[in-house]
Amino acid sequence: MAAQLDEAEKQILGALLVDFNERGLNASVLSKGYEGPKVIKLTEAICISDDITTVDFELALKDLEKKKFIRTGPFKAYENSPDSSMVIIGGYSLREYAGLTELGYKAAKQTPNRPAKSQRIINNVHISGGSFNNMQLAAGEVITQKLEVSSGTEANILQDLIRILQTQGQTVSKEQQDALALAIAHANDGDGKSAKSLLEKVCGPVWSSVQPVMWPIVGDIVKKSLGLS
Repeated sequence: MAAQLDEAEKQILGALLVDFNERGLNASVLSKGYEGPKVIKLTEAICISDDITTVDFELALKDLEKKKFIRTGPFKAYENSPDSSMVIIGGYSLREYAGLTELGYKAAKQTPNRPAKSQRIINNVHISGGSFNNMQLAAGEVITQKLEVSSGTEANILQDLIRILQTQGQTVSKEQQDALALAIAHANDGDGKSAKSLLEKVCGPVWSSVQPVMWPIVGDIVKKSLGLS
């Protein structure tokens, strides 16, 4: 039977599922744990109206932890006083970030637990060429210029991806075009991991430069295919 969640819990799981899919993460990180979005960013995304307050959010976050649907971190060990006769072993979460567990991923995919509209976590990051929104950037990633890319049909999206590569001085072969089309097909099937793997393979050494522009386009297809937009 599907877990019974309130709206705040649904919104948190929904936002974490969007983030998980857009980053193309795999099942192994669900069991091992991973550093998900900052809790402060989750709060900003979900508490955008009076329907869900920050109190609702904090209580929902605690409940999801108790249900083992999410993990928060980083973990900090208890500091024992050198003068104390009692030694406390263990620690606690600083709750700076949150990520899904296997149970949470499964719960988020169940129809009764899907919110009417999942909120997307917004990160404003300044990189050379301007400020880019809604992107998960790893440390050290750069891009040489800001590209305006319009969404549209699959054919238009394919042409957008090709143009992004061409702006980096890359010649896109027929085989590479076919691989990009296959990545779009995987995205339409909700398979973000395979889509991202193909993109990285096609882009090769310029992947770190084009990822901040290219992946949000394909990630949006993944999100739509899962009914999260």
